[in-house]
Amino acid sequence: MGRAGAFAEHSQQSQQQQQQEVGEATKEREPIVALFNIPLVGHMNPTFPLVMELVRRGCRVHYFLPPNEDFRSAARTAGANVESYLEGDPVDFDMEACGAQDGGDGSDTALRELMVWPLASTLLVGDYIIARCRDLRVQVVLYNPGTPHGLIVAERLGLPWVSLVTFLGLGSVADLFPDPQILEVAKAIRRPYGQVIKETFGVDLHDQRISRFMHLARLNLVTTSEDLMAPMPPAGHAEWADEAQELCESRRVGCMVSDEALHITAAAATGPTLKAAPVAARSDFGRSLPLEELAAAAARGAKVIYAALGTMALSTRWSQDLGFQSGGNLPPGTTGKDFCQHVWRALIEATRRLGSGYLCVLCVGTQPDALDFLGDGQAEDGPAPDVRVRHVGAMAAVPKNVVLRSSLSQVQMLQSHADAFVSHVGFNSMQQSLYAGVPLIAVPQAVDQPANARRVEASEWGRAFLKPMESVSAESLDAAIREVTAAGSRFQDVTSAAMSRLQGGPARAAEILVAISEAGRRVEQVARQGGA
Repeated sequence: MGRAGAFAEHSQQSQQQQQQEVGEATKEREPIVALFNIPLVGHMNPTFPLVMELVRRGCRVHYFLPPNEDFRSAARTAGANVESYLEGDPVDFDMEACGAQDGGDGSDTALRELMVWPLASTLLVGDYIIARCRDLRVQVVLYNPGTPHGLIVAERLGLPWVSLVTFLGLGSVADLFPDPQILEVAKAIRRPYGQVIKETFGVDLHDQRISRFMHLARLNLVTTSEDLMAPMPPAGHAEWADEAQELCESRRVGCMVSDEALHITAAAATGPTLKAAPVAARSDFGRSLPLEELAAAAARGAKVIYAALGTMALSTRWSQDLGFQSGGNLPPGTTGKDFCQHVWRALIEATRRLGSGYLCVLCVGTQPDALDFLGDGQAEDGPAPDVRVRHVGAMAAVPKNVVLRSSLSQVQMLQSHADAFVSHVGFNSMQQSLYAGVPLIAVPQAVDQPANARRVEASEWGRAFLKPMESVSAESLDAAIREVTAAGSRFQDVTSAAMSRLQGGPARAAEILVAISEAGRRVEQVARQGGA
């Protein structure tokens, strides 16, 4: 090789080395965020716009998710690197089943279910997620306060941590604890798990704090606006509320809605009932927007009513009790199926009465027995027909101005077509409706939804039906639909005003997380220089 060739080769190698060093330096500077969440649609969807915004700002996001491809695909599309909770990523890992075998005396089953799995799953996955975040050189941890997964990682590795509150703050769940004794029982349930976690990982979860039914951080980003925050009980009225407000800061950042981010529908998530049902036995009414029917409705000037009742009732608790988490809003023993079919029956009849001036697009999920309240075409003395035959019989009872879907793009439906939204008013559904300027008809189930429904009524964002098993009927829904969709309705003006106050959530949250990451990196650099 001649001198010129040798020089060219050396120059090329030098350039490649410089590019590699620049790349490594850039990688060293990029904020690295670990995100931990719980496997529920309402908690997952708000994170995808935030992930997109973090990635736009040069962050690397590692999203720890259970083996649910719907969740994982949406996270990858948003730009996250998907991580498993366990080495080898076992497909049968069910986070919410952890600790199920640790039964008590049967007197506190419902409360035990709420308290145990977050802690039992932490014991199972803790070693792996701590080691994985160390290897990834994570700089800041963001987590859902429903579990302490992110908290133990951050404490063990000495990292800053922030919780992402995807509901209207702790004030929205105050009704779940009318008796302070419930929280004392919850503390007793948590105690043995908290002790083992401290012995195993060297992290004190402070599980005996009265407010530790949620694992809040010192800084908690609440994905809503100031005027939507549910008020906490007044000082001195509830010990847990006083403690939480003293120890934790809740900072409102705005709504996490984006036209670009994927939105997982209720039917796409897997729950216990759907896991047990063969795919062939599930209902499927389609997942596309009924564009032909919507165009025809627009041509004749018809109002469009969109109805969807959320993941909890349609999937994870279809055959389980919703009443115990409702604060008295539902009778004890009311299942998701009971609730949904009661509302659907009334809504279908109300839409029939409203006539061709209205079109109802109703999402009914994929449960095989979703429409059995309409009849299934079975002869009294004959065998049960398969799911397709049952649906043929049931569909005959559905009026022409009602279109059924298993699920569809909720954001698109609200922003482009709906005049009113019949909703369970889960936190994200409520905000998506307000973000689109669509009035609500609230039919709450449990957890934070009754508080959300009261806020809808008080703020004139629509009408609310508390205790819906008593208050919802064809007559009451007919009247509410006419009222909120009437020309010049005040509900439309008020929801449009709320829309502007909800904007900007992903950008504000990302700005806070990036600033925390950069501050931590500066502290680390100073420490390194001091030790040099």
